[in-house]
Amino acid sequence: MSPDPRGGANVVTLPETPGRRLRRRVLWIGGSVVAVIVALMLVLLYSPLLAVQTITVEGNKLVPTKTINASLAPLKGVPLPRIGPGRVKELLADQPPIQDVVVQAHAPGTLEVQIVEYAPVAVVKNDSKSYDLVDEEGRTLSTVKKRDSVKLPLIDARKSKQDPQVFASLTHVLAALPASALKKLDHASAQTVDSVELSLTNGQKVLWGSDERSGDKARVLTAFLKDKKQQGVGTFDVSTPDHPVTR
Repeated sequence: MSPDPRGGANVVTLPETPGRRLRRRVLWIGGSVVAVIVALMLVLLYSPLLAVQTITVEGNKLVPTKTINASLAPLKGVPLPRIGPGRVKELLADQPPIQDVVVQAHAPGTLEVQIVEYAPVAVVKNDSKSYDLVDEEGRTLSTVKKRDSVKLPLIDARKSKQDPQVFASLTHVLAALPASALKKLDHASAQTVDSVELSLTNGQKVLWGSDERSGDKARVLTAFLKDKKQQGVGTFDVSTPDHPVTR
């Protein structure tokens, strides 16, 4: 007897094709994986098991570790995956010496913060009889009470007020010098942007000129300072770095 075309008890159910079974299985597995991933993310983001318990600070010289720890105190108890460099920088935004931070999380509860500070290149006497440490851009990074507490050249503070361009020329020149040369300088001065002069702690003078080609001039001066034969020289003229002169 042939099946009744109008339906009824004689309707035959066709078996599910292999392709359809495979698609249904893939969808089921995929949904399960997504659910597991979402659950895992929620655990990582909100679980107290990964809450910050210890904060270690490295790389800071100008900002005391105690001050940094106090600023980062709000991070205690926050799960590690929820803390990024942006949040750490936000908490340290009121510390002028800090340029950037590198953050690393160490499970189960340690946050490592590497501090990157601006490099001071000179000291400037301020109105309160103390000294400001300034960087290449003239930013005041911190303050010290004694001139000899840091081995950096002194810049006349009047230059920064009378002629900002001259002051900027001085800081740019000093930023080109390596730390080994900076610590040998006593002070830096200039009447114009083209007449930068440096004075070493041993009395020797350096005629620098403008801040153009400061990298080349710094290499020449560094070589002179390393050469023991130049110890009796009174003046180093590196204003033309291709043809330096000593006298």
